Amino acid sequence: MTTSARRAYVAGPFSPARALGLAPTLALSLVLSLALGLTLGACSGGGDEPDEPGAGGTTSAVPTAPAVETVVEVGRVTGRLPKDARDRVVGEVAAVVDGWTQAAYLGGDYPRRDFSDSWPGFTTGAQEEARRDRALMSNEDIGERIDGVQLRRSRVRVDVLAVRQRAVGVTARVLLGFRTTGEVERVVRVEGRLYLTHTERGWRVFGYDVTKGTV
Repeated sequence: MTTSARRAYVAGPFSPARALGLAPTLALSLVLSLALGLTLGACSGGGDEPDEPGAGGTTSAVPTAPAVETVVEVGRVTGRLPKDARDRVVGEVAAVVDGWTQAAYLGGDYPRRDFSDSWPGFTTGAQEEARRDRALMSNEDIGERIDGVQLRRSRVRVDVLAVRQRAVGVTARVLLGFRTTGEVERVVRVEGRLYLTHTERGWRVFGYDVTKGTV
């Protein structure tokens, strides 16, 4: 298995600790808390059963692969956060992650060369880092040599840090598996963490720790 990895953290004008007037010691604890979490559990999906033959004759069903849906899980919640607020945060963060994986890996027409819009939901600084890591943070490295992508697995686990019953930081643990077709046929696994903070535009990725490799 070949793997590439990159960790990037971009400090921006918004800081959960600064916004809440927290002391530097507590601010450090918040950052450390964001890095904590549990390993993603395994999951499996089942296939569809074939149709029964009709009474007047025999029919055959063409087997089709079941649609793969993203499994979204609530991870560790540090601090007190009401359930409705927790569910809302998890849904919003899952949408940000989905926007990235669709734009960077799963969506669009192949073959293609342009992956410049692969990081919606990232802060400006994080987008600049991701562009420098575009072979890792998108399919830019193989985009011109494949004609399709088939999703095999998608999971997102969301760890939330709450202060005064308000979510101030999130770590999204991502596991993505897909198969490429065309000149380059391989099974690719993308795994790691996205670090998000809440801004006026909603949740935004300000840093990441991601690996990408072939299985």
